Amino acid sequence: MKDVKELYPDCTKDYDGEECDRLRCVSDYSPIIDELGEVLVQVDDDDYQGDTRVLLKKDGRYGFLNFGWGSCSGCDSLQACESLQQLQSLADGLESDVKWFDTLEEAKNYICSQDREGSYYYHIYEWKNFIEKVKECNG
Repeated sequence: MKDVKELYPDCTKDYDGEECDRLRCVSDYSPIIDELGEVLVQVDDDDYQGDTRVLLKKDGRYGFLNFGWGSCSGCDSLQACESLQQLQSLADGLESDVKWFDTLEEAKNYICSQDREGSYYYHIYEWKNFIEKVKECNG
C-alpha cells in the first residue's frame, strides 16, 4: 500500500497548513479504496454506520472487499486513527483483506454464491443491490 501521507496529504497539517503530529479530518475511505484498484462496483450502506462492498480491478485481476465503518472514532477504525502508523496499519489491513480472483467470472461466482446466506449482511438491501450490480458488471 502506498504511504498514507500520499493518500491523505492534508491529514497531518494543522489549520495554518503547518505539519503536526496529530491526524485530523481523516474520515473518508475513498483514497484507500481507490489505491486498491479501479472501482467497478461500490455499494455503501445508507446509514450512519454500516458496510462498504467493492468490486475492484487491478493488473488484470478482480478483487472483492467488504468492510464495516461507523459514525465516530469510537466505532470507526479510520476515525479512530491517531497516528500515521495507525492509519498505515489500517490501509495495509484493508489491502490484505481484498480477496483476489484471476477472472471476473470467478469473482462474480464468489460474491453471488448462495454460501453467503448465513452471513450477517445477506438480507440487507444494499448487499442485494451490490450483487445485482456485480452481475451486470462487464469489467
